[in-house]
Amino acid sequence: SKYGLGDSDEEDELPTDPKKAKITTLEAQQRANAEKMTLNSLRQAQKISEDAARNLDPKALVAGVASGFRPMDDTAEFLLMDKTQFFQAGGNSDFSMFDPPRHRPTITSPTAVLAQEMVGNEAHKMQLMKSSFFVEDNAAEDEPMETTGRLLRHRKLFNVEPNVWKDGASESSTSQYDFEHPSPALPISSSVSEASLMCDAQYEETSSMATGSIVAAVKEKKFVMPVTKAFKFVCNPKVAPVKVHATTVPLPRSIAYEMRDSWIADLGFYKGRSFKLSFGPQNSLVLPSTYNNMQNLKEFTGPSLPASMVFAPRLATDLSPCVMQLVEFNMVKGNEGFRESIIPHLEVQLNDCLSVNVEGSECPCIHPDSGTKLVSKHFSESLKQRNAGLKEDYAVSVWSLLFALWGDHDELVDLENNSHYMVMCRRNLLSEWLENTLLGKDLLSKKVSTHSYLEHMLDLLSCHRVNEACELAFSYDDANLALVLSQLSSGAVFRLLMEEQLFAWQQSKSDKHIDLERLKMYMLAAGAPMMQSSHGAINILENKNWLTVLALQLWYFTAPTSTITDALNAYNDAFQAEECYAEPPKPSYKNAPSDTKKPVYDLRYHLLQLHSKRMHSLEETLDPITHTADVMDFRLSWLLLQTLRALGYRHCSPLAEARLSVDFASQLENEGLWQWGIFVLLHIKQQTQRERAVQQMLQRNVSVSAKVALYAEERFIVEELGIPMSWVDYAKAVKAGASGKYHLQAKYLLKAKHFATAHDVIFQHIAPDAIINGKMKYLHSLLIQFEDTEGSSIRVPNWANQGQIFLDFIDINAKFKQIRSVTNIADINARWENLKPQLSELCSRISLLPCPTSKHRLCQSEISQSLSCLVHGMCIVCPEMESSTVLRVALERLPLPQEFASKELRIWLEELLDKIQSQPPFSERQQPTMMEI
Repeated sequence: SKYGLGDSDEEDELPTDPKKAKITTLEAQQRANAEKMTLNSLRQAQKISEDAARNLDPKALVAGVASGFRPMDDTAEFLLMDKTQFFQAGGNSDFSMFDPPRHRPTITSPTAVLAQEMVGNEAHKMQLMKSSFFVEDNAAEDEPMETTGRLLRHRKLFNVEPNVWKDGASESSTSQYDFEHPSPALPISSSVSEASLMCDAQYEETSSMATGSIVAAVKEKKFVMPVTKAFKFVCNPKVAPVKVHATTVPLPRSIAYEMRDSWIADLGFYKGRSFKLSFGPQNSLVLPSTYNNMQNLKEFTGPSLPASMVFAPRLATDLSPCVMQLVEFNMVKGNEGFRESIIPHLEVQLNDCLSVNVEGSECPCIHPDSGTKLVSKHFSESLKQRNAGLKEDYAVSVWSLLFALWGDHDELVDLENNSHYMVMCRRNLLSEWLENTLLGKDLLSKKVSTHSYLEHMLDLLSCHRVNEACELAFSYDDANLALVLSQLSSGAVFRLLMEEQLFAWQQSKSDKHIDLERLKMYMLAAGAPMMQSSHGAINILENKNWLTVLALQLWYFTAPTSTITDALNAYNDAFQAEECYAEPPKPSYKNAPSDTKKPVYDLRYHLLQLHSKRMHSLEETLDPITHTADVMDFRLSWLLLQTLRALGYRHCSPLAEARLSVDFASQLENEGLWQWGIFVLLHIKQQTQRERAVQQMLQRNVSVSAKVALYAEERFIVEELGIPMSWVDYAKAVKAGASGKYHLQAKYLLKAKHFATAHDVIFQHIAPDAIINGKMKYLHSLLIQFEDTEGSSIRVPNWANQGQIFLDFIDINAKFKQIRSVTNIADINARWENLKPQLSELCSRISLLPCPTSKHRLCQSEISQSLSCLVHGMCIVCPEMESSTVLRVALERLPLPQEFASKELRIWLEELLDKIQSQPPFSERQQPTMMEI
């Protein structure tokens, strides 16, 4: 058959004994009743489990499996579990319900033994056959049937042998998940009620007693019913703390990266990674970075941080959070003697300037005055700082060049600028400057020998020391050479003769027997910088710096009557030619930039070009890179700008001038000379930019103190520079407000006549405390300043509902104190009468006082209580007034606290009752009549 039984269709013989038949019928009825009770209880338990399943967490159940709990039925816990995780979690462990010793107990099922001994079939087939009977009996019911495995498992739970906790290694089953031999250690589901379990147990007892063969099959073993309780399943959620780390996705890995150019409607996509950088005092800068980049900066051990590390971007693999870093930049080379070097020049600039008052502006504008005098004074100051350092020595060279090209000299007095004599004098002055600049310290005292005197003579000629070179030639019996050198720069005839002589030696190959240094000196006499000879090509200008090349062009290669412009043009042709045979005018400092798109030339070369060509670019001339490796050192550039402006060179763009002034002012501020920085800012031409720059610097650097009115720096900018005092006061007010010093802020705002802002500060921070603490005089001294000399109040927003209320209250208090000191009753009554209108008006307006904070509400309550007391005093002094009516109106108008209002209300009720009692008919007493007597 389908259950694996015999194929015989013959029915089993029924017992012939009537008693046995009756017993069999009784057993069948009991079994049917027990099955119905069991199925009904299981269906009810299933409904309960389905309701509980909605509130269970499958993850918590899986975690329970890993810890040893494994429900293996169709209850809510098992149905919601991930079966794969169940088997993975329990693949290497035994089942355990109440943590007994971990082994597999031996359980014997009577039905399974009967099936195996009598029929030889597997036990689970017998269970399927039994379950089919129950399904047929209850097929008409609507609810789904319980699974056979669950029913059998509940029944077998109580048929445990006494050796249930003994070693189960001898079991025939090899898998703990083999349902052919179910494991007894499965826990009871939380959805199974105790009633259903007891019904199952009762059914097992009945069935085993009714079948004698089953009892014989288990070899008369005594089954002990274990005392069990329904397992109450409690699902406690496991809380796993989540550590949230702030991360920032790099832009290339962000989903917004591809939309950064196309989706411009959302500004956050292409501006969300941007950051505005701005410098603060002492060259400080706040810029964004990442946590990993900051760790790299901390681990760096070098003397100074490279800019590539400070401004390192976020890497594509860097997910660390963003951090803000404050960076302070130092000068490239440092300025140890900055104050000593710049203050004398600034004082010279201050003494030779004109302060111009601009119409419609309180801030003056400063212009340089006389250019030639200014050049002479700066040159004198630079000479005092000679040998103080490389920068100071270079400054001496620059100012001396300016003095030679534009300075006042005795021989140039009352001469026209374009006269020939003036031009030649300037040429001679430049020649003298070149001699002093190129002359080495030990050139004249250098010891020479017979083999090296020609080289030394050539060095002397490079510095235009012709006399010393001739004397040296005579000392070595070289009279012919001395005779030739004495005629250097003599004229075109001599140069032509020397050139023909050199050509003759070249043609006859005789020049190969002449020393190279001697040939070069002959070339100087001939005015030829280059020549072909037996020694090869000879270039006198080779390996010479640009000043030496310019000097040779001026002294030996150009005509004696040539100008500075002629010599400069000849030098330009020398280093700008295709076959360059002269060095370009590179800056004098080390490591000067040479690979830039636009070449960088020496500042002195630019000044010479400016002298020769008046419209030469001032922007290129004043660039700090032309004279220093520190591109943030603007000292010399700014002083030259003002000097050239005084000399009439004013074609520099206003933007470049303003930028240079702002940069130099920032440099002075970083060095602690902010007062001189304001002096520099006053040279900005545009009015709005000049005013804003000066005010911002004042706000950053003024000092706020209740004891010191003005410090030395502040007194300097007011008295010497003409900065209005109101600007200084407002700057102090801004700084006091930023520091939380509101009393000083109000004081300086009033002095600066910023009444609206002062009124807001007084109302927000000063007036409530003054009213509460009784500092009326101090508050009155601040509020009285809002009235001008004519006695009318200055127009301030919200003055009527804020400051005016405080001022009126202080005035009423003062008048009340005066009344207390008066002894004459008539004067007292008169003063009370004068106080009535003001008191009534204030009582009406006190409710309009804004109360943004609790302190303001307390202040309003204090004023209301004081006004209430004054109203009571008014009622006492003026008995003709209806006190009850006055008090009622006062209670309606004044915003009193609840307790104080209740107290005032009781007083008002007493006054009202007294008034009612004083009026008829309560005041008229009935006179007794004669009949009553």
